[in-house]
Amino acid sequence: MAIGSWAFVFWNDHLDEAAVTAQLEELAAAGLRGVTLSARIGLSRAVGYLTEEFFRLVRYAVDECARLGLAVVLYDEASYPSGSANGAVVARDPAFAARCLVRQEERWDGPVTTYWRPTLGRSLEDRLLVVVLVEEDTGSRRLLPVEHRGLVWLDLPAGRWRTVAVFDVLSGGTIRGAHADQDDESATAPAAASLLDPDAVRAFVELTHDRYAEALGDHLGSTVVAVFTDEPMPTGRGARPDCFAWTPGFEHDLAGPGGAVADVLRDLPLLWEPGSAARAAYDRALRRRVRDVYYGTLHRWCADHGVALTGHPAEPDDLETARVLDWPGQDTVWRWVLPADGTGLRGPESTAPAVAASAARLRGRGPALAEVLGAYGWALTLSEAKWLLDWYLARGVTELVLHAFFASVRGGRAYESEPDLGRFTSYRPYVPDLVRYVNRVADLCDGAQRSVDVAVVVDGERVDDAVAARLLQRQVDFTYVTEADLPAGRFRHVVRADADSGADLLDVPPLALPAAPDLRVTRWCGEEEFWLCFHEGEELLETGLLVGPEHASVLVEDLLTGRTRRVRVVDGRAPLRLEPRQSVAVRFGAGNGDEGGATPRPGRRVPVPQWRGRFTTTLDDEPAVGTVGLGDWAQYEELRRVSGTCVYSASVDVPAGVGAAVLDLGVVGEAVTLRCNGIEVGRRMWAPYRVDVPDGVLQPGRNALEVQVSNSPANHYEGLRRPSGLIGPVTLEC
Repeated sequence: MAIGSWAFVFWNDHLDEAAVTAQLEELAAAGLRGVTLSARIGLSRAVGYLTEEFFRLVRYAVDECARLGLAVVLYDEASYPSGSANGAVVARDPAFAARCLVRQEERWDGPVTTYWRPTLGRSLEDRLLVVVLVEEDTGSRRLLPVEHRGLVWLDLPAGRWRTVAVFDVLSGGTIRGAHADQDDESATAPAAASLLDPDAVRAFVELTHDRYAEALGDHLGSTVVAVFTDEPMPTGRGARPDCFAWTPGFEHDLAGPGGAVADVLRDLPLLWEPGSAARAAYDRALRRRVRDVYYGTLHRWCADHGVALTGHPAEPDDLETARVLDWPGQDTVWRWVLPADGTGLRGPESTAPAVAASAARLRGRGPALAEVLGAYGWALTLSEAKWLLDWYLARGVTELVLHAFFASVRGGRAYESEPDLGRFTSYRPYVPDLVRYVNRVADLCDGAQRSVDVAVVVDGERVDDAVAARLLQRQVDFTYVTEADLPAGRFRHVVRADADSGADLLDVPPLALPAAPDLRVTRWCGEEEFWLCFHEGEELLETGLLVGPEHASVLVEDLLTGRTRRVRVVDGRAPLRLEPRQSVAVRFGAGNGDEGGATPRPGRRVPVPQWRGRFTTTLDDEPAVGTVGLGDWAQYEELRRVSGTCVYSASVDVPAGVGAAVLDLGVVGEAVTLRCNGIEVGRRMWAPYRVDVPDGVLQPGRNALEVQVSNSPANHYEGLRRPSGLIGPVTLEC
């Protein structure tokens, strides 16, 4: 069975067995099927990282996951980026520290006859790699010999000259560590290790992976299914400005088989010229080196231990690196992509889901994975969260790591890659709805294959967003490929991203009429054919799917609620009506479902103005006291920073003969559950806040209504005063 939803778990405070068990039981109860355990900024020194106590707790946690039926993905670093073992790699051998190239330039007006001693300062680790003389007028370059003590003799005729000294130096890069004093810009932030040095990478594996194997050997390949490596960076974070990752001997990688190393060294100054051939060659060689040395070592370890290698590269459009992973992944954090602003279709991050899904398809096995919602802030709405989940699911990524579930929000922990999605958010009652939704889509796709006829050819290390956007807006699914991935007959249509024709000349019609630019459709083939449809827009969408005249009807399943209805096909067109954030599966096989479309809307409208609200939970230590009525409770000074859940009650008189009805709640801040006469009839996490009340729920005479509303955690954590509560007006349409 597909896993679907994962919890990215932050171990960011002191932990003991009771705390570990309590959190894991909560995650399992919420429907999550797997966890990624991550030592994070704030982990106590009493636990430590890679200590005996740390591995004892990891073993305990994995034992508990086995009991609870949770799969485990091991996280291979303290915070991120991966590859340094919280500084232990460099502590083992300082020669393993990340290195880079920097330059020092001097300009000369000839004639000049003198010695030049290029130097960056007092560091004993700086290595003068090469000195290049550049004639400014012609651009010609030649190597200059370096004499004893790093002196360079200059004998320059008349003219304009430039000398460029290229040094191989420590990058100064770090990683974010596990403890409070190991964050970015801290003097004790862990030193980044070289991902280009095979010996350094082997040390990383010995310090982390091998220790996990010792602690968890009997769980590897069963409860533990994968290892997650997180955006490895060859220079680390906060490295020297304007530098290029390096390791001794890398000039041979740049030269390639049969190439001239002297030519490579002579051209090193061109690295600082964007668009130069030397820069492009360097970028390609660097990625190959990281794939071979870093990912290759990890991949072999995972294969030897019966687990998958997953995670994501540092770049969102790096197809070739993503496909090295058994479960190719990407991440989307820091509000890089948002609904309604175009970032989901165009821009540097817009291709991330298609890259992960394409890499998985090209591998021919294993799912695509994504890390989502991290660092979107406490102001993240449930509407935004659903859109982001859909953004990945609509492009074929069905394993979603939900970022994050905090062990603690004590002190500044509440503001480290927030929001929490677990016990410290007022959205807590509604997170399981999103979890079940992801699981439902993953289960549907498990064992099925996406039906993709279109290939978009890219260079593998930089993919196209313009052609991709045009295809997606026409409901045309596609796979990014390289030229080497184009065996005869595999794809019916091939688009080259740099061609003028683009997608408009494809002989592939849209799947929806009238045009629906906000509709995304993926087609799947399993035991039966089905289409997944996701509405990424902000307005009601009414169109028709072109399903073909051979179908008399289709089944349309709402993927959030699981409710199914049958829709008649007329002239090969199945009507499709989607609210914003709505997603459905269209099935073509036999099955049961209610005939027709939406619930009829009777004409009688009964206002329900009298409501009494009582707080049941808040994020403060004690629930707020008193009661509220209709309106925004955040407008009251004493309640402006209250985030939690308030239960409103009212009654309404219903005449005899009323069947199905609709309760229109008006404005709500922000998530709501409706109960009629004690029966839960619907939940809404975004507008429109209209809840269908099925036939038979309302009875003649007086009926009890209960509305549970949870507001934004941003009021509590950020003081943002987001609209909160049942604001109304409330009307029963019967």
